[in-house]
Amino acid sequence: MIYINGRFLTQKLSGTQRFAYEVVKELYNYSSVEVTVLVPPVKFILKDYDTRSFKLKVIGKYKNLLWEQIDLLIYLKLNKNPLLINLINTAPVIYKNQIITIHDMTTFIKPEWFSKLFSQYYRIILPIIARNSLKIITVSENSRSDITKILEVPAHKVVVLYNSISEIFYKNKSSSNNLINKFKIEKNNFILAVSSLDPRKNFKRLIKAYYLIDQAMPLVIVGTTGKAFANDNLKHVVNNINEVIFTGYVNDEELAELYSFARCFIYPSLYEGFGVPPLEAMACGCSTIVSNGSSLPEVCGDASLYIDPLSIPSINNALLNLINNENLRKELVAKGREQVKRYSWKQTTQKLLETIEHLYD
Repeated sequence: MIYINGRFLTQKLSGTQRFAYEVVKELYNYSSVEVTVLVPPVKFILKDYDTRSFKLKVIGKYKNLLWEQIDLLIYLKLNKNPLLINLINTAPVIYKNQIITIHDMTTFIKPEWFSKLFSQYYRIILPIIARNSLKIITVSENSRSDITKILEVPAHKVVVLYNSISEIFYKNKSSSNNLINKFKIEKNNFILAVSSLDPRKNFKRLIKAYYLIDQAMPLVIVGTTGKAFANDNLKHVVNNINEVIFTGYVNDEELAELYSFARCFIYPSLYEGFGVPPLEAMACGCSTIVSNGSSLPEVCGDASLYIDPLSIPSINNALLNLINNENLRKELVAKGREQVKRYSWKQTTQKLLETIEHLYD
């Protein structure tokens, strides 16, 4: 029996939550594995998730931290301390028979990128749950290195399980034109950026670099501002830019449409534990520009054009190069389609099961 901490089902479906959701979905494809997802009362579960194939067990009465630290812990203690799998960045603090997941160490490396309460909470609990857990899952070798150095845990305790992407992004071309028509965007004549609008995503420098391009080509930015992130005057930036199109939240089908029809995709992030959007773009046949630091070279290999995210001229030069060089775009598209084959939820889930099995060797 595998018990999953289902707190993620009460949270908006974004990066870390998608990792948890996709891994749990894949686990249910293994008939030899019995999986139960422990969840707060059903009224707290978001409609973002299709849980019809999940075996859910509702426990407790709270939600969020209280549920995780009180209700979940009590249930585990009353049921002979079974193995618990936590797939987002939190877990019951004092429970030991568990595997935890730490996606990155951003709250330690750059706490100013987050709200004070958010960063302080993670800086308190991560060292404790890392020390108490049986194994730590993370999503890249770069994050593994950060975790071992910052939390001072042995390297053999940290296992890398790569992220992957949704099947919807593997279509050759999107059949939808909804957003293209809505925002009056010309196909193959816009630059695309995708991310939450938090400081580490580096949109201020991207926009400044974009202004240096003498092109009649809009910059389309997909994303919303998360509550956990420091404000960084983003509202001021958004409200005073008429040349840049901010779409807000879009679903996966709409996002695939934008990837499919963009001239190029840019991801100028200052730090990533993994970085899923470049792989989504590659799967949709879009050439990509990404930052040259953290996990991105590991994830993207030779299938992207790299930039110094702190240098506006570097960002600008890469945009101009890719916009104007059709042969380079075709080369990166071909390499991208090969690069994205390295990642699959099946492979990730198999490695999780192997990690669990090795606990009992």
